[in-house]
Amino acid sequence: MKNTLIITLLVFTNFLYGQNNVSEKVSESFNIDNRDRLDSIAKQLNYKGGDQIKVLTIFTINEEGNVVDIQARSVHPLFEEEAIRVLSELPKMPPAKLDGKTISQKYSMPIVFEIETESAKKQRLKKEEREREKKLKKEKN
Repeated sequence: MKNTLIITLLVFTNFLYGQNNVSEKVSESFNIDNRDRLDSIAKQLNYKGGDQIKVLTIFTINEEGNVVDIQARSVHPLFEEEAIRVLSELPKMPPAKLDGKTISQKYSMPIVFEIETESAKKQRLKKEEREREKKLKKEKN
């Protein structure tokens, strides 16, 4: 009963305080280096392209906007470590407010790592190359 209450409270407070903003920041911070690291972990553990690994996380955004007290649970400790690393690298976030006061707020958020297929990787690399070429053209002009 106690666990159910905690989970319900976390989901409710996430709804109130806009977890979508947090999940957007996580997605934005997941860059190419992170994808390569995830691919390395997946190969080490014999995952294939298209596989999805869910990591359940709980963390706090304190009064200063820092992400602290990160906990993760998944099928393998390497995925847990990766989720914790990604969350710990987030920039400062707007802290929650209650009655006009800044407060620490717990969040729960699943992170789903999807292992890239070879065809998706080729498409991504082509797209990134086109974007680099566009950027170089703009810098030359």
